[in-house]
Amino acid sequence: MGKRFGLAAVMTIMTVVVLSCAAHVQQAPKAASGKGISIYVLIDRGIQKSFTDYQIKNREQVGDFMDQDLPRVLNDAGYVAKLIQKRSEYKPAQDAYLLTVKITNYNPGAKAARMFVGYGAGAASMETHYELYGKGAKALTEGKQGVGSGRDWRNVIRKINELTVDAVTEKLGK
Repeated sequence: MGKRFGLAAVMTIMTVVVLSCAAHVQQAPKAASGKGISIYVLIDRGIQKSFTDYQIKNREQVGDFMDQDLPRVLNDAGYVAKLIQKRSEYKPAQDAYLLTVKITNYNPGAKAARMFVGYGAGAASMETHYELYGKGAKALTEGKQGVGSGRDWRNVIRKINELTVDAVTEKLGK
């Protein structure tokens, strides 16, 4: 009986934690046609020639995760997201937009410091610059996002993706 109660208590606590960490992004506005709004996603890892092999490896890892996560967050918000590798893959059309995101700064932090010291020590952080384009050559909106986390680098990326989707939704909802 005691073991079952303990297991039930642990499951309840885990459920509360998972639900409290769930994404809270705004839902996509409806397109005039009644179809979903398409967003083509282009991610620039921001790799520079002066980067060390370690920095390049980190940017590639972060970029690979963003390649999967940002379209997922957009789809969850109600958009029809498609990851593209080149800007030329985007064809302007009614209810189709291009979202470019460039990683401008990334610090993976120190996992050991996060685990053993805590209190924000060893936090991972990232900054990005995004632009949203419609049919024209001029960006409809642009902005910067910056997030730090003492938990894990994936949390940083997820939060930046959520903030970016919220900014896009706010612009397209007007």
